Amino acid sequence: MREFTLMLSMTALLLLLASSVCFAEDEGRRFVDARGDTGYFVDVTTISIDSNHEYTADVAIIKAKENRLFSYRMHFDFAARTYQILRSATMTYDTREVSQSVKTPLPAAPYVPGSPIAAIVDYLYAWQRGLEK
Repeated sequence: MREFTLMLSMTALLLLLASSVCFAEDEGRRFVDARGDTGYFVDVTTISIDSNHEYTADVAIIKAKENRLFSYRMHFDFAARTYQILRSATMTYDTREVSQSVKTPLPAAPYVPGSPIAAIVDYLYAWQRGLEK
């Protein structure tokens, strides 16, 4: 019985440590928008305010049903209504194992009002003004 209690305690400790590592990894991530089973997040610890209308930040798109995490470093221009993917990685969500990585920036592309990208830009704009934390 004593061995069982010790094993149970050790298992609980390991689970606690593992979950704290996962929480630390996602600590700066803030929820921005969702469409179906897809969530859109901004890591506030990576936001760079490049001008009064330009931002650069890490963005995560999580597709829950597919167990996929798409991680992007993105540049946004609020005035021009464009975004640019600077680098990206596709991962398995639960293991963070990278299946694809692209380090070549893509050309800037427009975004439309009401889109998840527009929600991210709106979040960054509000964050800059202290309306989001």
